[in-house]
Amino acid sequence: MNPVIWEWPLRIWHWLLAICASTALLTGLVKQWDAMDLHRWAGMAVVALLVFRLLWGLWGGTYVRFNHYFTTPSRVFLYFTGRLEPQPHTPPGVALAVCMFAALGLQATAGLFTTDDVFIEGPFVRFAPDELVETATDLHHQVWWFIVVLVGTHLVAHAVYGIFLRSTIPLSMFTGRKPVHADSTEFSLWRAILSLSVALAVFWILLSYSR
Repeated sequence: MNPVIWEWPLRIWHWLLAICASTALLTGLVKQWDAMDLHRWAGMAVVALLVFRLLWGLWGGTYVRFNHYFTTPSRVFLYFTGRLEPQPHTPPGVALAVCMFAALGLQATAGLFTTDDVFIEGPFVRFAPDELVETATDLHHQVWWFIVVLVGTHLVAHAVYGIFLRSTIPLSMFTGRKPVHADSTEFSLWRAILSLSVALAVFWILLSYSR
């Protein structure tokens, strides 16, 4: 059985987040002046995409709502010992997704208050006290390491699924389908449009304060 677990708004969101986060990371590491505008735009896009995901986690498709993102160490152990039936969410996948969302949220939010004290500053630096700006800048220069480790773990896991286990799970963010016993997801198009509208509004607000 291969029901549609990930609806198309979630799949589009996933790939946009991957593109924007990768762009922000690469332009941040290059440390060239002409790349900083793209770095800021990509970072603000990540914030907007995370806002979309927050809303989608409240009223999105059946399996992307936050009530499905709960696990325990015992369930992770059962999964790795093969004693857990295939489900839309794997316990280690839930743990990784939560950590990834938190790390990206912290990194992108810190970027809004980050400055190099010369030319580059986030859109909200002018409104924040110096102590907050200093803390946010330090976080922004360190959290990305954690994100790289999480992304690397994610990619290695999919390589293991695809190459060694011959599973179709790595294709699920393209097809939306997973080999589990479950009903196909259901979602509201109007809620998708509303979530997108809010995310675009957030991006526009951030862009209007950026310089």
